[in-house]
Amino acid sequence: MTDKMCHKLIDLPRGKMLSDSVAERHELVLLFDCEKSNPNGDPDTGNMPRLQPDSLKGLVTDVCLKRKIRNFFSLNNPDGIPLSEAPVDGYRIFIRENAILQQAMEQEDIAKLAEEMFNGYSDKEKGKWKKPAKNKEGKESRGETEFIQRAYRDALCKSFFDLRAFGGVISTSGPLQGTFYGQVRGPVQFTFSESLDKVLQIDSTITRCAVASEKEKKQVFAETEESANRTMGRKHGIDYGIYRCSIHFSPAFAAKTGFSYYDLDNFLFALKHMFVDDHAAGRHLRLVGLVDFQHTSSLGNAPAHKLFELVKVEGIKEDNDGKEVFKSSGSEFPQGLHDYHGSAPGGTENHEPVPGYEAKGITARKIVWEIPGCGDK
Repeated sequence: MTDKMCHKLIDLPRGKMLSDSVAERHELVLLFDCEKSNPNGDPDTGNMPRLQPDSLKGLVTDVCLKRKIRNFFSLNNPDGIPLSEAPVDGYRIFIRENAILQQAMEQEDIAKLAEEMFNGYSDKEKGKWKKPAKNKEGKESRGETEFIQRAYRDALCKSFFDLRAFGGVISTSGPLQGTFYGQVRGPVQFTFSESLDKVLQIDSTITRCAVASEKEKKQVFAETEESANRTMGRKHGIDYGIYRCSIHFSPAFAAKTGFSYYDLDNFLFALKHMFVDDHAAGRHLRLVGLVDFQHTSSLGNAPAHKLFELVKVEGIKEDNDGKEVFKSSGSEFPQGLHDYHGSAPGGTENHEPVPGYEAKGITARKIVWEIPGCGDK
């Protein structure tokens, strides 16, 4: 943790420090587009893009976007400089590829930090620190007292950014096995993303000109009666779609996990850049809109859905023999960002009062806005 805000994407409330837990509610609208690629494949349908069966609108899960935030901090430090060695304090990632969670919970530095957290508690009834004993399998058993369990939870949240932000279930084994403190609810919660209009699925056959082994070569030759080392595969995607997601931030849970103003600034920065290192031939996503509504109280100064309604994005369409089509192409399906226009409150430099909510103190900022036809309000 530093005493300097890296990106200045939030306004630090008067009297607050960067290390303080965020005490005000935030609501965010996230808009991203996908062009001729697969935003989020469904393993139950052969990795085809996820669709709503009734409306044919595209879907992207919340965990897909959380994975991109985790990947960002696996590759970059909070200040945006590429990660070359170990991550800075507090920005390790708990849910990693091939990670064994119990081993992460039982690291020696976590135990030392838990002891420090325990010693910092003021309650006279906490007793003395006692590290959980090893069981017959050499694994740490459950912490004996509630204070020890709480200390381990606080130590894990302080060390791992994704636990501090999104929460997680860490009560499956080790010092928090079967405890209340192992059910961590994070302050940052994503909804599913849904495309604004129905999307057109595309499906392409691809070939591979090499095989992985001699055994596979014999199998390919036996099946095709050809000498070429070619195998077939498929790539799925959509032609184009803009997806919209809502993000809710709860100060009550931020106080429990220790999610600070420093973390919030870095989280917004990660949202801005989470697609940058994620591009691939079959996955090309781009952030086109990010609007942050900042309240002045922990419970919020207005219903979230009322604020979300102020972010308006819609297709540029016309009627064609009773069928609504996009004006630029005459198609039912969008072709690109030019098929949309929209508007949102807030400025791109500083937070501005939200029209209709000035007296309540709600401010908004368009952190990113690439959608055509939007006049600043």
